[in-house]
Amino acid sequence: MSDIADLRMILGLLRRQIWVVLATAAAILSLTAIVLTVLTPRYTAQALVVVDTSAKNLLAPDSAAIANASDNARVEGEVRIAQSDAVLLDVVREGKLTDDPEFAPRSGYLTGIFARFGGASSQTTDDAERETLASFKEAVRVRREGLTYLITVGVTSEDAAKAAFLANRVASVYIRHQIDAKVAGTIAARNSLQARVSAAKDSLASHEGRLDAFLAANAGMRDAFSNGNMGLRVADAQLNRAATLPTSTPQLPPPSETLTQFYSLQQSAEIARAQYQNLLTRLQDFEAQASLQLADSRVISEALPPIEPSYPRVAAVLAVMSLVALGFGIGAGFLREFFVGGFTGEDQVEAVLNIQLASVVPHEEGGELERPHGRGLSDRIMTAPLSVFSESIRRIRVSVEQALLNRHPVLEDAREEGIVIMVSSSLPGEGKSTLATALARTYALAGKRTLLIDCDLRKPSIHRHVDREPTPAFVNLLRGEADPGLASMVAVDHATNLSVILGARPAEFATDELLMSARVRALLSRARLHFDYVVIDTPPVEAAVDALYLARLCDVALFVVRWARTPQNVARKAVAALKGNVGGGTPVIAVLNGQDQRHWFSFKAKPLWRTAYAG
Repeated sequence: MSDIADLRMILGLLRRQIWVVLATAAAILSLTAIVLTVLTPRYTAQALVVVDTSAKNLLAPDSAAIANASDNARVEGEVRIAQSDAVLLDVVREGKLTDDPEFAPRSGYLTGIFARFGGASSQTTDDAERETLASFKEAVRVRREGLTYLITVGVTSEDAAKAAFLANRVASVYIRHQIDAKVAGTIAARNSLQARVSAAKDSLASHEGRLDAFLAANAGMRDAFSNGNMGLRVADAQLNRAATLPTSTPQLPPPSETLTQFYSLQQSAEIARAQYQNLLTRLQDFEAQASLQLADSRVISEALPPIEPSYPRVAAVLAVMSLVALGFGIGAGFLREFFVGGFTGEDQVEAVLNIQLASVVPHEEGGELERPHGRGLSDRIMTAPLSVFSESIRRIRVSVEQALLNRHPVLEDAREEGIVIMVSSSLPGEGKSTLATALARTYALAGKRTLLIDCDLRKPSIHRHVDREPTPAFVNLLRGEADPGLASMVAVDHATNLSVILGARPAEFATDELLMSARVRALLSRARLHFDYVVIDTPPVEAAVDALYLARLCDVALFVVRWARTPQNVARKAVAALKGNVGGGTPVIAVLNGQDQRHWFSFKAKPLWRTAYAG
């Protein structure tokens, strides 16, 4: 049930504060529309680049690509390279962005002074490039598409065509840097290899020289050296013949040792020649690769000028701001309802004002000016005595009696003097005159001697509730004229036999001086002797100080609060003023008037007592 009650309270709050909600939401949406109109639209163009991590060699096109675990890091590294300062600085220089108003540095006052007096041009150019680069980096966004090998290169600009041009330029410069890096690496490897080729060439020349020197020293055996297998057989035959010759024949060096030395020199020369040939072949390969390098990345989709701006996204911003505006509107409604605005609950009245709440008076359609003969809502005390309105007025009477018993535990019949009940409010239009008349009539209908005094001299209205013509007797008495007597000033309400002291037409002078005089005190003293209850209708506390003087003369002060209309801060201030002027211990009791009981936002069942007893 509490959830249903909370929902009913929220829906009722929204209905009461609908104009606050709508006005707040409309103001926020209007401000959003103005900002969207002022903002300069920006366009984002994107080029799509794919990274091929396989090795590419045009000299060995059949080499198989082998994927490895480092591909992910390789692609992430390419993203960092594409948005590096080196790449973007080349784009700045090639695109002459230092002269572009969108990215060029703003010329400050000091910059103009330095340029006028001949500052260093090179330093100025470098500073301009750095500032342009910093501005351009904010417009460039390079990201990897998930875990794929695709990289998106995006550039945001005020011009759609410029955004597409710069996005393609960033992609092309990035690929060119990639090729330049590979060429530079190949050239560095070639230069390193050239030193080794020179060393291999010198080693080959050395081995060839030793071999030629050996052949020159053994010229007679050149033919044998020219045919390796035949030379070995001839050498073996010569060794056999040498064994049969006389000892006087001169000994030649053993042909096998000579051949072994020859083959050793020949093998060393061949090895040096093979190494030289291999290094020379590799050097030629590097030289060929330097001019045949391919980039590992390529553009698979060039950037095109976008049609719709990427900033601001009008539809998305309006959708989000509509929700925000609605939230702020509801928040403003809650703020006005519970803090700035009025009271909507019994606990709220007692918690904020820190006084007892006597009754909640329901809202009734129509006012005193809309009824025939100027009669007001107080007539329902007679015409509908069992209505919720009439019962709420009687509940005020019970609360007043309870407050008096708590202060002076004396029975009503044992009282020697009448009770003065003051009815006031913080602002005009809160229904205090209607409640004062209705309360006085309930006392009169209950058989109590009751006097109703219209002390709202600036705007008297009691005469309209009792359908009598206003008389100036009361005002004349307060202004110093002879006392005509209490009986001559009192008019009678024919419907209830209620005694009434009416006010005259609205006063055009300060009335507080009249109400603070001794004549008012004397009048109330006489009224206490002749009546059981004296109800006085006073001006609003915030509108005039009259009520604060009258508060010192009353026994009970009723403070009327209009449902969902009286601002809480105003009511709090008015109650504090009343408490500061009433006598010690005089109770100040609140009445919540005009409770909204329309049921199109209500889900709460009607109380059983209303069903059974309400008329």
